[in-house]
Amino acid sequence: MKTLLIFPPQWIPYQPYLSLPSLTAYLKEHGVDTVQYDFNLEAYKAFFSEEYLRSLKLGLNAEFKRLDSSRSLSPVDQQYYNDLFIANTSLERVAGGISQAKKVFHDKNRYYDPDTLAQARETLNQAMAIISTAHFPTRVDLSSFEMGAYLRSYRDIKDSTADNEQNPYIKLCRGKLLLFVSECCPDIIGISVAGDSQLLPALTLARQLKSANPQVHIVIGGYIVSLLADVIARHEELFKLFFDSAVVNEGEQPLLELANCLRDGRSLSEVPNLIYFDGQIQVNKTKPSLKINSLPTPCFDGLNLKDYLSPEPVLPLLGSRGCYWGKCAFCSHNEAYGWHYQKREAAKIAEDMRSLSVRHKVDKFAFADEGLAPSLADALSDELIKGGIQVSCSVNVRLESRFTPELCLKMRKAGFRVLFLGLESGCNRVLEHMEKGTTREIAVQVCRNIYRADIWNHLYVFLGFPTESEAEAGETIDFLADNRDIIRSFNIDYFSLGKGSAVARLPEKYGVSGIIESKTAEEFKLSRSYKTVSGLSSQEACEMSIRSWTELINKHPSRDIFKRLMVGDLLLYVSRYPLIEDLLKAAQIPPKAETHQDYPVSASGVPRLDKHLTVAVLNFDLLQIKQNISCKLTLPATPVKTPVVYEPVKSRLVNVTLTELAILRLCDGQRDLGQITAQLAAEYNAPEDVIEKDCRRFLLRMREMQIISF
Repeated sequence: MKTLLIFPPQWIPYQPYLSLPSLTAYLKEHGVDTVQYDFNLEAYKAFFSEEYLRSLKLGLNAEFKRLDSSRSLSPVDQQYYNDLFIANTSLERVAGGISQAKKVFHDKNRYYDPDTLAQARETLNQAMAIISTAHFPTRVDLSSFEMGAYLRSYRDIKDSTADNEQNPYIKLCRGKLLLFVSECCPDIIGISVAGDSQLLPALTLARQLKSANPQVHIVIGGYIVSLLADVIARHEELFKLFFDSAVVNEGEQPLLELANCLRDGRSLSEVPNLIYFDGQIQVNKTKPSLKINSLPTPCFDGLNLKDYLSPEPVLPLLGSRGCYWGKCAFCSHNEAYGWHYQKREAAKIAEDMRSLSVRHKVDKFAFADEGLAPSLADALSDELIKGGIQVSCSVNVRLESRFTPELCLKMRKAGFRVLFLGLESGCNRVLEHMEKGTTREIAVQVCRNIYRADIWNHLYVFLGFPTESEAEAGETIDFLADNRDIIRSFNIDYFSLGKGSAVARLPEKYGVSGIIESKTAEEFKLSRSYKTVSGLSSQEACEMSIRSWTELINKHPSRDIFKRLMVGDLLLYVSRYPLIEDLLKAAQIPPKAETHQDYPVSASGVPRLDKHLTVAVLNFDLLQIKQNISCKLTLPATPVKTPVVYEPVKSRLVNVTLTELAILRLCDGQRDLGQITAQLAAEYNAPEDVIEKDCRRFLLRMREMQIISF
């Protein structure tokens, strides 16, 4: 039985995800012919091409002209109008620069220039914004995917996976994936759904694959499938239209048994952890997880590691499955492992790293553990040091006192360069309420130990856990501010009530007075709106997190890193420098040079518009529309002729008069101020001295805004 494993969009494009390599290794070890295909990466390769972006131009232009000639614009149309204008004005520049932007991520020199990297990533972000506008109201970026019509009901899934206008993956699947499957000729296709952003794209692919290959058994699995197992078991049509079966929890043993049963013609009732349809939906019993020490080293064969957007491969790895603490009230990650924790022997992990290093010529590993236990961190560090295995690693750890100065120094020597720490709150009362099992005092000590070991620590916190007051949330902000000298970087989020968490199962215990159900069924939604008996609302927590983030980073020693790098860049950047302080110096933003904008505009000066500028006359006041969007106003927009100048690099829009528009259109880099004045005086039959005075004043303002240069 030939098995094809697919990793679907929408996920980050920087490194492979571990699910396919783990499953591939296990299936191959047991004689199953297995091919793995990262279609998420293939989708990015298509999106980030000049040809694809330019193919959107005609449709974007036609839609903008249609809206621009409308008698009025509704609030939804105003957002679309704004997005279309930006997409149209930036498309040529982004399409022309997309190839160079991708090259930055593969260049071992330019990637490590923070400014160059930030500019390249912004080009990718702008490309995704253009693609989103072409499928409006769909929103797709480097880590998320949302369709406007998708409200998380089964009906929404059925409609959205067949919507050619709003769903970009239908055409992509037909053009690329179906051809690959036809050439591969698999008997089983497995689709791994690791994140919520993948659910709709995964089902889109599954629907196309099932329709085109009715003889192939299609099975889905992954963390999201485990969370939604109860919902999946309620919908027969899912098994008729999208897939044949679904695997809950860990997939190695179920996939092997599925392949064997299909090969031998045996009943699928023998396959553990499987949901399938046989006249009616069948939910098989779950079996205990395989012993983690019995699992082979993940297999990355078949994945082109050089295609990921990284100057060198970073391979994911697991030292343990599940969480050894497993009590945090907000968390549901253990659901994927059946709430069972296992850790792999340190010697086996070290051997995994050694063999992968040799096979793929890599020395960067990103551990995907929920939390590497101190005992395992200690033992693994010993193995790496003893074996002379030269690697750089990142991993999640819990803030607990067993991460002593001695252990942190040993981990640094072994190659651990970045530790991600989930503190969640700086308030001891809230930490106890969420059953975090730590205190702010312990957190300070562990952060200091990691900092002094010259390991980069990145702290995660969120505001608004049920019953948390504004003052208590303020304690978290104060914690970050007061300890900025020992916390390298951080992220502030706000609480989301997730399916499968203790708060969702026992809301009253944690101060949730009611879970709000929408009028439209949202059974495929992984988070719920809620009310609390006291404390911040979700909206208040969101606003406070955004406000606090901005205030904190501007005073932080790592602010230059915050402003230009992503968390995913940290391991590579930190590994490049012997000492973290060297990195901070290298990433420091130099002071802006004086531009001398105060000198006068001379008559012989030759003004030139920036080549990326757009000068146009719109039928709607786009500045007013932007204000409506920002303030969430529901007023319609009515036509008003509005000349504008738009600078896309910094996303700046300026309303001008028709006379000023005429001046700008003459700033072609050929005419000097005297010639421009003379031409305008003749056209408007006005005195040259008056025209010249107006021109000087206006061009000086445009120069100060860097819209023109001389």
